Amino acid sequence: MKKFACLAALSFAISAAQAAPIQLDLTSGAFANNNGSAVVDTYTEDGFRLRTVRAGDHFDPLFIGDIGIHNGFQNADDVSWVIDFFGASFNLLNINIAAYADGASSITVSGSNGATQTLSGTGTLAIAGMGNVTSVVFNIDQDGGTQGFGFSEINVDTTPVRQVPVPGTLMLLGLGLSALGVSRRRTSK
Repeated sequence: MKKFACLAALSFAISAAQAAPIQLDLTSGAFANNNGSAVVDTYTEDGFRLRTVRAGDHFDPLFIGDIGIHNGFQNADDVSWVIDFFGASFNLLNINIAAYADGASSITVSGSNGATQTLSGTGTLAIAGMGNVTSVVFNIDQDGGTQGFGFSEINVDTTPVRQVPVPGTLMLLGLGLSALGVSRRRTSK
């Protein structure tokens, strides 16, 4: 019985370290004006934060999808925003693009790991190379005038790309295995 309890605790500890992909539905989070501006420049959901890069660029709930983003009239060029996990690493898997507006036709995605990808079209688009990043910058690249973009969901994964055991974890694993060995020796005597 002790062996079973030890093995169950060990398997629980290992499985607890694994995380499942998270779908940000972009409707159940909170919008804020964190830069003290008159526009919504930040959205948070499930520990993730979307924030605009420049003053005037802003999010609009339910504008072209669940969230739309566009530049203000004072910004005549490009629109940028960032997704992050407040400093922790994550994997950006895909984004569901609802539509483009006002001359926009593609976005460039740049990860903190140096990877870059240009996305065009609508629907759920896979994002490659954005594993183990701490932030990803989205940029509507078309020049001149007002530009807009709407999206309906973002899928992320908080599981590191390669899980390297921490020395403390290895020590606990070793202690658990040695306890099983001692338990086995006692029962065989």
